[in-house]
Amino acid sequence: MKVLVGWRVVALPILAVLILAGLTGVTGSARAADYPTRPIQLIVPYAAGGATDTVARLLQEGMQKQLGQPLLVINRPGGNTIVGTQSVAHATADGYTIVMVSVPHAANFTLYKEMPYAQSDFAPIGQVSNTPNVLVVNPSLPVNSLSEFIAYIKAHPGAINYGTFGVGSSAHLAALLFETKIGQKMTAVHYHGGAPAAVAVMTGEIQCEFGTPLSVAAGIDSGKLKPIAVTSKQRLKFLPNVPTMIESGLDYQMGAWFGLLAPAGTPQPIVAQLSAAMKTAMSEPHVVQVLAQSGTDVVASSPDEFGRFISDETKLWHGILAGMTIDKE
Repeated sequence: MKVLVGWRVVALPILAVLILAGLTGVTGSARAADYPTRPIQLIVPYAAGGATDTVARLLQEGMQKQLGQPLLVINRPGGNTIVGTQSVAHATADGYTIVMVSVPHAANFTLYKEMPYAQSDFAPIGQVSNTPNVLVVNPSLPVNSLSEFIAYIKAHPGAINYGTFGVGSSAHLAALLFETKIGQKMTAVHYHGGAPAAVAVMTGEIQCEFGTPLSVAAGIDSGKLKPIAVTSKQRLKFLPNVPTMIESGLDYQMGAWFGLLAPAGTPQPIVAQLSAAMKTAMSEPHVVQVLAQSGTDVVASSPDEFGRFISDETKLWHGILAGMTIDKE
């Protein structure tokens, strides 16, 4: 059967396809206009209590207020962030499942020959913050400065174990870079987050770690962790008496970053809404104060800026890690 449309005769099946396509576009626009109508899941690919988890929970209240729906922080550790990140790469692109990523998201593509997702499987929302690492040791270690610690490592070859948040985490990469600078190897012990790694140093299970300020602050305050040096360019406000690596005589500087991604194909208006909510949440005075006290800088970049940043970071760590031997988990 055929019908007359304008001055043309069009078969009904074709007409139906055209109408359906138009309705799909309208429906997609309507979904974006109504967003959000239910809770949003923020996947944190680390265990609870670490720096990534802490930043996510600082975002939680402000973003909920802006979006008008609960933001559920869900910890899904494993596989050096791959487990949690993969769950978002393959999620429905409707803005109801997002992920907080950090340095491993860029480094993993060099560390692993095969990845279950590509950078193109994600839509950047924005970089949230940037933070340095703090080299901390168990208080029983007879060292009080970076030079003493380096001398101790050299005097005890193969005896120093350091904690990480997983292969390719900021703590792992920081230690690898440290090893190249001092010409000595240590042994990596991988945990599922910053909190477990910090506890391992406190209990003496391992000797040291390059932790984020947020993950080691409580241990330092309680005297269960001894800070040796920070990897930032300048000293941290909450550790004014702890020198930088550079001050201590080592040409070393490094930071960790955090940012939000959605599945590729998420409607641009929804990405823009999430990005705006993130920026507003990160400007809350109490959030800025908490992060500043730990040496963390608020970034709150745009989706395009974060996309370019991830591309640059992926290239950067490929160049650094290509010459290093990485022990897989």
